[in-house]
Amino acid sequence: MIKKKSVASVFSLAVCLAIMWPVHQNWVKNPKDDFPLSYYPMFSHERKETHSLPYFVGYDASGDRYCIPYKYIGTGGFNQVRRQVNKRARNGDVEKITQKVARKLAKCKEYPLNNVVRVEMVRGKYNLDEYFLSDNKLPIKEKVYSYQNIEK
Repeated sequence: MIKKKSVASVFSLAVCLAIMWPVHQNWVKNPKDDFPLSYYPMFSHERKETHSLPYFVGYDASGDRYCIPYKYIGTGGFNQVRRQVNKRARNGDVEKITQKVARKLAKCKEYPLNNVVRVEMVRGKYNLDEYFLSDNKLPIKEKVYSYQNIEK
């Protein structure tokens, strides 16, 4: 524990300056983001109004739609699986991964995924403001890359 106010003040000032130091990167032609001191480009860069991404959806016999959780798609954490799906979609290697997801869902015992009879890999385009600021979570448009019926 720091006993003197002057030492505590200098220490606090040094910590504040270290945290604020990366902000100057906002005015550099080629900014460099570095962990753990970041200028937080994810908050300072403009983003597009829409965003598209590939993902998996499943349908039951009555046509109800379910988002397929990442643990049925690949190994690793959410971001790792998301990168795997993006790579497969870019490379056009969607049939194998769709069949793999269908095999995993065929063994699923969890409701409601145990009722899924068809799985699709799709690319959805979303309006980000609409998605995050309202209850509308539906895509503007979707394109089906691959589908697989599930044999149980």
